[in-house]
Parts: sequence; C-alpha cells; structure tokens
Amino acid sequence: RAPGSLPRPSGARATHPGVVFASFGCCQPREKMDAKVAKAMYGDMADQNAPRKKKEAHCSWCFEFAVHFFIKETSSWVCDACKGRTTESPKCSDCMARLEGSGKGHAICAKSQSNWEETIDKKRQVFSKPRGAPKVRFEMTRESESRHLAQKEGLVRPFLLLVSMSPHHRALLAIQLGWCPFVEECFGDPHEEAWQILTRKSLGLRSRCIRGLSKLNPFAATPDWVGILNYVALTMYVPSYMSWNDEFQCDKMSREEGQRESLTVDSRKVDTFENELMDKVSKQQRSKMNRVQVCTVAQLMTSDNLRKLMAIQQARGVERHTMSLFAIDSCYLQLARDKHLHKGQDADPVEPDELAAAVAMFLSNTVDGDEDLFADAGLGQLHVPPPESILNAHYEPLWLTLGTLGLKPHSSTARILPVLVCMLLQKEKLKMAHLPVSSPEFSRPAPA
Repeated sequence: RAPGSLPRPSGARATHPGVVFASFGCCQPREKMDAKVAKAMYGDMADQNAPRKKKEAHCSWCFEFAVHFFIKETSSWVCDACKGRTTESPKCSDCMARLEGSGKGHAICAKSQSNWEETIDKKRQVFSKPRGAPKVRFEMTRESESRHLAQKEGLVRPFLLLVSMSPHHRALLAIQLGWCPFVEECFGDPHEEAWQILTRKSLGLRSRCIRGLSKLNPFAATPDWVGILNYVALTMYVPSYMSWNDEFQCDKMSREEGQRESLTVDSRKVDTFENELMDKVSKQQRSKMNRVQVCTVAQLMTSDNLRKLMAIQQARGVERHTMSLFAIDSCYLQLARDKHLHKGQDADPVEPDELAAAVAMFLSNTVDGDEDLFADAGLGQLHVPPPESILNAHYEPLWLTLGTLGLKPHSSTARILPVLVCMLLQKEKLKMAHLPVSSPEFSRPAPA
C-alpha cells in the first residue's frame, strides 16, 4: 500500500467505485484503482472513509427532486437520477443548475425560468402515456419527414431503434449527449426526438463520431450508421499498433459498402457487426471482474428465477451472449456496489431474486406486456418508479459500466457508448416484444 493511502476493504476489486463488492478474502485484485476516473464519477463516494457531500434539490436536467453528489475533481455535482452535471444555483436554493458544455461558464437554473411548471406538466403527460406493442409498431412504421431524412442519411436503423424506445430512455440519452430534451419544442414526438439524438449539431451522436481535423471542416462527410459503429470499434478496441482483423471476426466494410448497407433496415452484415461490438463491450466488462465475482455470478445464474427469465428471452429470439450476460453482470455489479456503500464490509450477498428482478427491470422495454414476461419468470410484482420519473430508464447499471471500463464520465467516449449500447440492447428488447427491427414491415414507412 502506498504511503498515506487509505486501506482497501479485503477482497474489494481495485478498479472503480462502481465495482465495489462484498468482501472475499481469497480474491486478489489485478490492477490499481484509476483514482481520477473514480473521483470524476463519484467524488467522495470513491473513498469509503470520507464523508459524502451531497444535496437534495430539483435538477435542471431531468426536472426531478433528486440527490446530487459533489465531485471534488471538477468542482461540480452529478444528479443521481439522470447523471447530468450540475452546480448550485445562485437564484434558487432548492434547485441545481445544469452545466451545458465542458466547463462551468454556461449554467442554467430551470426553476428560475418562467416555463418551469409548464415543462414539468408536459414531461408528466409524455412519460405517463400508456405504451403497448401496437403503439411501438405504429411509431416504427409511421411516415414522417424525420424518417425520410434518416433513410437518406443512412441512419434509418438506429432511428427505428430510438423511436421504439420509451420516452424515458430517449430523454436520458439526450441528457447524456449534452442537452435538456424537456425544454425542446420537439419533446413528445418520438421521431423528432430520435432525429435530434442522431444529428443534433455538435452534440448529436453523429457529430460526436467525427474524427480529427474533419471536425473543423464544414464540408467533411458525416458518418452513417456503419461509420458510427466503425468509429466506436476503432476508438475502443483497435489500437494503432493492431489491425482490424486482429480484433474483429467480421470484415471491415469499406466506405462505399458501409453506405450501401446503412440504407437498409435488415442488413445482415450490419447486424453481425452490431452483435460482435456488443459482445466486445460485454467481454471487456467481464474481464474487469475478478474470479470470485465471476464465480458468484455463475452460481446466481443457476437460480430458478434467472434460468426462467433467460429461457423466456431465448425462446423469443434473444441472443444469450449479446444481452443477457451483459445485463446480469451489470446488474450484479450495481447491486453489490449499493450493498457495499450501505454496509461496507458487513454487506449482505446479492440474492438470486434481487438479481433476477434487477435484470428484468434493466431489460424492460416499458411496454404493457412486460408484466406477463416477468410473471412467467416467477418474479411477481416488481417495484417500479412512478411513471413520470426518468428512473424508469434504469440507467444505473450502464452508468457503472462506464466506470468499470475506465471511461471518465462526460468525456466524448463516455457520452457515445451509452447511446450505442442502449440501441443495441433495444434491438434485443424488440425481439422479446416480437417486433424485430429487421422485419420487412419496418423497411418502408406506412403512408400518413
């Protein structure tokens, strides 16, 4: 132990505060904690012996009353509900201003705006609308200007995945990319929201996936869906000293081939690429877990509830290794972290029914038929947040994944990866709802 450093709980994985587990003395950590990432994501929460500076207040990002944690390294706060960067508002003592951009110069206190109550009412109305499979199918087949633009730009596949998400998920992804969706005129229209997430100037997914000097060239070609996947794959998994084929089994598509494949919804090459990229993320997270954690998850997976849940998912066409295992690992890490933060070394082990319920909620598409799937798995009635809450996006496990992978929160890659992973998970969720995105009915929009 380095002089002056604090003792680590016996058996705790020395990576990131998002990956702190119940004590196992036989478990040996394989790498040192990334202190900068730890402090940046959880501040004083990264140190179990330090007091946690937190504050309960309204959030100007998600318009909810939530806990905000102070991040000493950046002298800012993070909302525990939506993970948006906040700072104390000079105008309202019970509200935290949202920090737009990378610095602290642009702080906006939503509660001091004249449309505060109006925005909360609109958010409540949009989030509380009933949402069943017919509604999802309608939005995926509806004709609109945004859909035609997505088709033209080679973004129709991610566009449909975003359109099929719940409004909670789209709102949270917009916040992760850097803007507040609730104050936008398009809020409430799934097609406009999806188009903004993909193409918003400087902040959208496509703008954030432009390399190097191309960002300064207004005439540079913008990436299509395959271009976005290539950007993430090259940035995270293909270092400069290695070739594409050293890391990926699927062949790298040329620009011309990528443009052609991006124009279709049911491209097998794109589907294979997406699956392999998701598998990379899942395996990278698993590699950060120590042997005892891996063995514990393997033991929990033999429980009746998890076996039933996974069997139902596989029967509906879900690929076990591209989603279920990632969800189980992510939810286990979150539950173990929460227990450790609550009781320290005296933390109780993660129970099978707790993990099964967390996985079910994480994989929920928030449609009316989800309850039947949970009941078939023997999970019974699950505790869910109020319908108007952004907590229904169940983002916490994915937020901890960013820390597990060593990504500094609100960095460029840490903003891109959650959006990409959510879309790849959504593809599997649609299979569970018997609405596969590759179905011919979604290839062409229905006439208005």
